[in-house]
Amino acid sequence: MNVVSAADSSPADIILAETAGLRAQLLQHPLYSRIQDLQALRIFMQDHAFAVLDFMWLLKRLQQEFCCNALPWLPPANAELSRFINEIVLGEESDENGRGGYTSHFQLYRDAMLETGTSTERIDRLTHALSQGVSVQQALIDSGAPSHVVRFVMNTWQIASTGTAGDVATAFCFSREDIIPDMFQRLLQTFEASGMQVPVLSYYIRRHIELDGDHHGPLTRRMVNTVCQTPDAIRSAIAAASLSIQRRIELWDGVLAALPN
Repeated sequence: MNVVSAADSSPADIILAETAGLRAQLLQHPLYSRIQDLQALRIFMQDHAFAVLDFMWLLKRLQQEFCCNALPWLPPANAELSRFINEIVLGEESDENGRGGYTSHFQLYRDAMLETGTSTERIDRLTHALSQGVSVQQALIDSGAPSHVVRFVMNTWQIASTGTAGDVATAFCFSREDIIPDMFQRLLQTFEASGMQVPVLSYYIRRHIELDGDHHGPLTRRMVNTVCQTPDAIRSAIAAASLSIQRRIELWDGVLAALPN
């Protein structure tokens, strides 16, 4: 599609059309149907934990872009986007934990790892190293994460740390908020069909399906429309979204290859 001449389509519609093939490939990945027992689930969760963490890097960059986090405070340029981003941050950093308290989604996922007997050693090494000021790349190497995880996380980090606002918004929308409900629904169906009892993980997945599918996904498309208003911005956003989805496919490929036959 020629993004310059696509005057009748919104930026989000253009980007969605240009990434449709990759999105279909991701949603049709054979990994979802292979997570049928605890052994496979543990392998999946060890690697997926890194994607749960680096999701926050994109979100925090968007909070820097659209909300005022500095002193002295000044009103945001777009109050609607500021409200939306702060709302997502509220949920991701301090959501209901299903037991009467509050927790971050990352911590909730780590709790689910413990519930299923999944090792948290690699993700804990990463978060500890980052807390000590180690660079993202070195922390990933030190964590012992496999190469498909390193490529995925480094792509996220490069977009979050150096990408344009449009690149970050588009990666956040089309490789995360807008597609995660469909991915997670496929995982949930496999869990239920196999009879696995994983209440914390199921709660985590259902929360994402509920929040992202019903509310966050549509709003992220509006955010993309706001920040990708030139042909150059749309081209850059298409590239960022395409690479992010491709890295997710490669992440799933790596997990699939690690599963026992």
